[in-house]
Amino acid sequence: MKKLLMIVALMGMSLFAQAQSKSVASLYEKYKGTEEFFHLDLAGSFFDFAEGFDIDFDEEGMKAIAKSVERMKLFKLPVNGSEAKADFKALAKGLKKEKYELMMELSEKDSEIAFYSKGDDIISDLVLLIGGDDDDSHLVIELEGAFESKAIASSMP
Repeated sequence: MKKLLMIVALMGMSLFAQAQSKSVASLYEKYKGTEEFFHLDLAGSFFDFAEGFDIDFDEEGMKAIAKSVERMKLFKLPVNGSEAKADFKALAKGLKKEKYELMMELSEKDSEIAFYSKGDDIISDLVLLIGGDDDDSHLVIELEGAFESKAIASSMP
């Protein structure tokens, strides 16, 4: 019985470790062979990385989020205009199918930001979509880790 519980626990931990969105991974795979594709993938303790660059987190909520980040994936779409907007719409639709919730959405004249999360009290994955009308301004940022939803809410404007 103990072995069965141990196996189930290990399987659950491996599923939690693979929290990355399939929709984000699919969009990443679509463009990864493109010459103009910029991406950054950081793993490990993000807070230690930020301290190395002397980044100051003023708010406790931001400090808690930074300490909780296990991996950060950032990439800029190598396309623009209607093609980038269509990719963002498809990504948002895919995130909703994966049971991500739209946590916050900001929109101005020529830019838009959407913040998606997966989980309730403890959030396992955050996806930030930053888009605009400019040619070089379509970014996808995914943060993996275990985030307390209260810490995230307190750090938002």
